[in-house]
Amino acid sequence: MAFPRSDIQGNKVVVLGGGNGTSRLLRALSPLLADGSIVSLHALVHMADDGGSTGRLREQYEVGAMGDVTKCLLALSSLQGDIRGDKFLKALEYRFANGDFSGHTLRNVLLTALELTSDIDAAIATFARVLQVPKYAGVIPTSLHALTQQVVLMHGDEERLLGSGQHYISWNVNVQENPEWKPGDIRVVFAEQGEALNPRAKRAIDAATHIIIAPGHTYGSILPTLASLSLGGASALAENKAHISAVMTLLTTPLHTVGWSGEDFVRVYESYIGRPIDLVAANVGRVPAGFVAGQSWVDFTEQNHPYELLLNDVVRIVESKQDPHDAVPRPVLVHDDQEMQNIFRSYLEKKN
Repeated sequence: MAFPRSDIQGNKVVVLGGGNGTSRLLRALSPLLADGSIVSLHALVHMADDGGSTGRLREQYEVGAMGDVTKCLLALSSLQGDIRGDKFLKALEYRFANGDFSGHTLRNVLLTALELTSDIDAAIATFARVLQVPKYAGVIPTSLHALTQQVVLMHGDEERLLGSGQHYISWNVNVQENPEWKPGDIRVVFAEQGEALNPRAKRAIDAATHIIIAPGHTYGSILPTLASLSLGGASALAENKAHISAVMTLLTTPLHTVGWSGEDFVRVYESYIGRPIDLVAANVGRVPAGFVAGQSWVDFTEQNHPYELLLNDVVRIVESKQDPHDAVPRPVLVHDDQEMQNIFRSYLEKKN
């Protein structure tokens, strides 16, 4: 897992996020790396995940947050499409049903063992080698240690802690309890005061020509990642000259973003990164109401925007068999891989 040399010209892409949205976007962008449309592809993932298998491994072995990292590594693997490679990737996704490993995926257990015998960066690099992740691609944690996510109300003169723990916040904390609270009044911070941004993450950002904020759970993956870019000081993106894009999430989230417009999401993202976003790719497609499960589509409502807004039908329904040991539901509505690939291929060609 290496960075492009300074003498290599071309599109160097960094994706920010975690979870299913980030791994799917990496899978969509990987063909652009293979055909040379981009020369490097890295994902920066926060270390605050503490739910399910990841949370138990963190608690028992004091290791980093494994789940999103391993999911993104598998998305970048060159083993995909090979018969034996696909079988190996399927085995890594296997979730044990009982016994001492009950609830754990093999990919998380393997990365834990690698970290316990080295360190988190070396463990990820070794796992990437096993998965045959291309040389100029990889996954980088934004911190070298696990973090404890918090949400803090900052409304007028009022400032107070609303909840701690990424999984608990995602499923139990109502950050819209008071209708006077506005998008952006609830800030994501971390309990660990002395943690610094991973130097490898900083180097990846500095080398990037294009930075893409992935779709995903706002308070579960996107804002924790954006907040972690300010570990130890101002956001690493504040003075960055790369083109910054955002792939807008499909639906609002109960307790967190109900009633938000697309413009609200973008303004909140920008408040973390400290500079404007250049491009937003958003969905205008629809599926039968039964698949939306009480949520609302994220729509843009204003006429003029300071960023380029690309509106496309990118939503797709996937058959997603729920495992009884899953800590969170698997997605049913996703961004279509081919549509995402087409959007960014066209965008990168135009910018060049």
